[in-house]
Amino acid sequence: MRYFLMLLALALGCFLPVQASINAKLGGFLKAPLMAALVNFMVGGFVLLLVVLGTRTPNNLLLAVKEAPVYVWIGGLMGSIFVGSIIFLIPRLGAALSFSLIVCGQLVFSLILDHFGMFGVPVQPINWGRIAGVLLILGGVLVIHKF
Repeated sequence: MRYFLMLLALALGCFLPVQASINAKLGGFLKAPLMAALVNFMVGGFVLLLVVLGTRTPNNLLLAVKEAPVYVWIGGLMGSIFVGSIIFLIPRLGAALSFSLIVCGQLVFSLILDHFGMFGVPVQPINWGRIAGVLLILGGVLVIHKF
């Protein structure tokens, strides 16, 4: 099961540069990257609404608003910053450099999240092997930037 989930994560990673490239193209047509990001979230929100309604997902939104810590509500804000920024970056840096930098940033901060168990993530201490993995990714970023 773990390998299936790893393959799923890898496949989902393939979606991101495709989605970003399509959104960047939409931003070019609209002459407004932020409008492309808005369209992205409107379409995605509509699809999720259909899935929630179609699967009769329980709605505990009111209970969650009262009980959830404040920080859990900023995911949408962070997503909108990410999507808006990537629509801006892809035409200027290209997909490979943009995403290599994004992946490098994700891994650096993921090590921090794991090490301190932030936001309920299981604690996995930083070690030299994990640091080496991030440094290899950083080396890849530099190679992509050079060529």
